[in-house]
Amino acid sequence: MTGSVPAVAQQEPADDDEPSILRDVDSPELSELTDLDTIGGVVREALAELVGDLVVRLPLVVLALVVLILLLVGTWLIVGVVRRGMTRAEVDFSVHRLVSNLLRLLLIAIAALVALSIAGVEIGAVLAGLGLIGLGLALALQNILENFIAGVLILVRKPFHRGELVNTNDVEGFVEDIDLRATTIRTYDGTLTLIPNADVFTQPLTNLTRRGTRRGTVAIGVDYRDDHEAAREVLLIAVHRIDEVLDDPAPAVLLRELGDSSVDFEVRFWINVDESILPFVEDRILRACKTAIEAAGMTIPWPIRTLAADMHPLRIAGVPDPLSEPDESDGPRPTTH
Repeated sequence: MTGSVPAVAQQEPADDDEPSILRDVDSPELSELTDLDTIGGVVREALAELVGDLVVRLPLVVLALVVLILLLVGTWLIVGVVRRGMTRAEVDFSVHRLVSNLLRLLLIAIAALVALSIAGVEIGAVLAGLGLIGLGLALALQNILENFIAGVLILVRKPFHRGELVNTNDVEGFVEDIDLRATTIRTYDGTLTLIPNADVFTQPLTNLTRRGTRRGTVAIGVDYRDDHEAAREVLLIAVHRIDEVLDDPAPAVLLRELGDSSVDFEVRFWINVDESILPFVEDRILRACKTAIEAAGMTIPWPIRTLAADMHPLRIAGVPDPLSEPDESDGPRPTTH
C-alpha cells in the first residue's frame, strides 16, 4: 500500500516584468541626482533662464522704475497740497497728521502696484499674498490695531483737543498729544502719562475744559462753642476775596456734618479752568479761611476725646462691695492672720 504524500504548495516565480516598489540603489537615475556635474548643470540652466528673463524684461523693469519715481513725486505733491489745504482750514493737528499719513501710505501702495504690473508681475497673486500677510499681522498685532482704531475714532469724534484739561483712567491733566497709539497727558506735577487709546475710548472721560469752569470744594471745621452762623459769613467773605474764584456761579458755604470735635463746613467755589489750576486755588482758599477764622476769634479745633470715669462700678450679685461699709446683720467679718 502506497502512502499518500501531502501536496506542498509551490510558490509561483515572480514576474520579472513587474516593477519593484523600492528603487534600486544602483539605478542610473539616483546616481545622476547625486552627481555634482549634473547638479551644477541644473543650476547653470536655471541661472541662464533667469538672466534671459531679466534681459527680456529689462526694458519693462526700467519703465516700471521710471513710473514708480514719477508716481512718488506725484504723491509728495498731492500730500503737500492736502496738508496746505487743511492748514488753511485750521483742521485739528491730530486729524491733519492722520489724514496726511493715511493718504501718503495709500498713494505709495498704489504706485508700487502700478510699477509691479508694468514690470510683468501678476498683481492678483501679489494681492492674495498681501491679504494673507495682513490677516496674520492682524491676529498677531491685535492690541496695536485696537489702539489704532480707537485713535481714529477719537480723532473723528473729538471728545477732547490738545491743551484741554481731562480726567480719565484716574489721571487728570492737560492733553499734550494724540496719536494713533496713545494719548499723552501732562499732569499737574509735569509728568507725561501715556494712556492707550483703547482705554481712553472705552473708559469714562471727563473733559473739564469744554464748559470753561469747574467747581472745587474744601472742608473747614469750627469749634462747637463758636457762633456757627458768624463762622459761615467769615468763610464766605474770605472765599470772595480770592481773585481766581468766580462771582458767577457764586461760592457757597454749607454745613455738611456735625463731627466728633468740630462743626464741619464745606466751601464750594467755581474757577476758570483756562486761567488757574485747582490745587493752587484750594491752597489759597484754605490759607485765607484759616486766617479769617483766627482773626474773628474763633477756633479750628484739633481732634478731642472726652473720657468719663464711672465712680460706681458694676456690682456682681452675691459678691460684697469691698469699698462699702460692712453690714452688721451679716455677722462678724472673718479676720485674717
